[in-house]
Amino acid sequence: MYLLLTLQYDGYDYHGWVKQKNAKTIQGELEKAFFRVSHQQLWMLGSSKTDQQVHAWDQKVLVKLSFIPKDVGFFIKTVSASLPLDINIKDYEIRDENFGVRNVLEKEYVYTINDGAVDIFNCRYELKYPRSLDVNKLNQIAQVFVGTHDFFNFSGVKKWESINTIRTINKIWVERNGHHKILIHVQAKAFIRYQIRMMVQNILACYEGKISLADIKTQLANLPGSKKTSFCAKPYGLCLVKITY
Repeated sequence: MYLLLTLQYDGYDYHGWVKQKNAKTIQGELEKAFFRVSHQQLWMLGSSKTDQQVHAWDQKVLVKLSFIPKDVGFFIKTVSASLPLDINIKDYEIRDENFGVRNVLEKEYVYTINDGAVDIFNCRYELKYPRSLDVNKLNQIAQVFVGTHDFFNFSGVKKWESINTIRTINKIWVERNGHHKILIHVQAKAFIRYQIRMMVQNILACYEGKISLADIKTQLANLPGSKKTSFCAKPYGLCLVKITY
């Protein structure tokens, strides 16, 4: 039996989604919860490999069960109740074995910046910025990333890794949500390691005059002699908010 879970989590205290031997991860905790309830091992695959301290509002996880629960809804609620308080199974759907959990049409991430007073109850979910920001200017700078580019210089990918670093940013926009919350939305079919965080910090660096739009364009062109960016925003401001199939 295949189930598609909609998972939410506060990733601040976790070493990302992917299960690791000596680290606390979201996948690891989810597998433990299923085993506590069913006493059986299972297979699962997440749609997005969120990094350490990155959050999710709409992570999708495909789970293969070796049995069929009498009451699937009650079973999932029981599993969710046995998870840590910062992980929750929001919903589930029954799928067939041919469903590709990573064959998404689009993913949307949001990076949150607080340019006002310290918000002690939300500091785990946002980057604190010391001065008021001009949203229109940020939005203008952000458009440099829209379209298809080689994001090698804006990623954690090493030269020896055989990973395709060409990605297409469908849309990126910046808005102010309330007095002191700035949201940077980024939509694409797929991303690579650290890509969004590097994009965000480069937008801020350009805003501050540390680099120019021409510098960003040169790095996006990935011309001989171009170097990887040294700017990378903190992970805890980033959240996976929507996956579309």
